[in-house]
Amino acid sequence: MLRRSAEEVRIPFAAIARVRAEGRAVAVELAAAGGVVPAVYRVDGVSAAGAAVFASAVTSGLPPRPQDADTVDGASLVSVEVVTESVRERRARWAKRLAVAVVLGFAVLAVAMGVVGGNAATWFLGFMVLIVGPAGAAITAVGAGGLWLVYQAWYLPRYGITVEAVRASDASDLLGRSGNYTYTDTSGVSHRMYVKGSAATVAVAYHPAKPATAAVCHSWGRKVWDTVFGLGVLLFGLAVLASSVALAVGTFMGEYADAMTPQ
Repeated sequence: MLRRSAEEVRIPFAAIARVRAEGRAVAVELAAAGGVVPAVYRVDGVSAAGAAVFASAVTSGLPPRPQDADTVDGASLVSVEVVTESVRERRARWAKRLAVAVVLGFAVLAVAMGVVGGNAATWFLGFMVLIVGPAGAAITAVGAGGLWLVYQAWYLPRYGITVEAVRASDASDLLGRSGNYTYTDTSGVSHRMYVKGSAATVAVAYHPAKPATAAVCHSWGRKVWDTVFGLGVLLFGLAVLASSVALAVGTFMGEYADAMTPQ
């Protein structure tokens, strides 16, 4: 199976004529009748050693073909399935792009501060903005994300469907034990969610129209604490961002233009 950004290509062994290692690439050549150019699927960007091992392993596992047997059309045995991007994957992709854009934006702002100020102090302030600005944006994003999760924790138990989720795997980190839990919606589809804790089962509530969106049914006190904590993180992040903006505005208004001038 070859995974690509928008599709999955499944190639059974019966469709493969041979596999070649070509440096840091693997070429999967399909079987074809005489006189027909065989289709080839390439996988680039792998290690040369990995390509050699993969080609050898697949070749040794190919079924033997009698000399007098008709040549199989390998392309007809290949199945291609379009891969749809999940909501979580799409959000993660956009979050990465936004993070890169924020860092680049603050980098441009830092350089502009140094150029406009024209002295060592403004270059230093620009460097501080480059460090503090993205940190403030990240803290703000964490706080906003936490408040969104808190909103779901308040909303879904009241208006969603509550079911029991069963622990499927264990994990642990500096904050204690955690794990993946699975629950089944009314249509019989199973979903998985990450939950902090060590209980064998937990009560979760999922959105009736979006069963993959779920939240743990915490106590009222826990939800109040999460709300206060998330709001505190958000306000702290906004304060850090505001300090970066203040430094930038002061630089562009010339407040630090004479910072290094001898008195």
